[in-house]
Amino acid sequence: MEGELGSGARIAIALIVIGVIISVIFVILGFTRGTTNQGITTVQNSMDSMSLAQFDDFDQKIQSGTQVTSAIKLFEGRPVATVVRTKAQMLTTSGTGKGTTGHNYGAQLVGTDQGTVTPAVAATFITAEMAKGAGNSWFTVDLLGSGQITYNMIYIPTTKSGTATFIRPTAKFLAELIKDTTGTIVGICFTQQ
Repeated sequence: MEGELGSGARIAIALIVIGVIISVIFVILGFTRGTTNQGITTVQNSMDSMSLAQFDDFDQKIQSGTQVTSAIKLFEGRPVATVVRTKAQMLTTSGTGKGTTGHNYGAQLVGTDQGTVTPAVAATFITAEMAKGAGNSWFTVDLLGSGQITYNMIYIPTTKSGTATFIRPTAKFLAELIKDTTGTIVGICFTQQ
């Protein structure tokens, strides 16, 4: 009888130890999962901040023509529109959009003449009238394309002296952000001062 009671007690003790070990494992897994989720959230917030930081230099800042040209190339192939409004271009645009349109480089905005001329020329990448909402410091325009963004990678017009698209290296431009209707930054507008 004693042998049977001893083996029953050993089985009970083993079951209690196994239960404690399983409980400890679940507590550790729960803590690890919570810590991992916090780490993922922290990393995501850091990445979002870094993504927005790339636009800090272009939010209500004065840039030189050289910096404008560099910005156009910096965002090449990325879903970022770069609109340049030179004084020459603003003076030559006629109609209701006079002075409120620009040349669209990079990702195309809604209302941009995409270029029906082959080969495409600078005059075909003029944006529709760009306006700011009441009290906003940014323009509100959506990117062109449903699911697939179209691009203007023809940057040569920025270097052709004597044209409306020429960006003089020493000219000063006011950089302002372009956001879509959801409030996401989708581009930068440079207006010559």
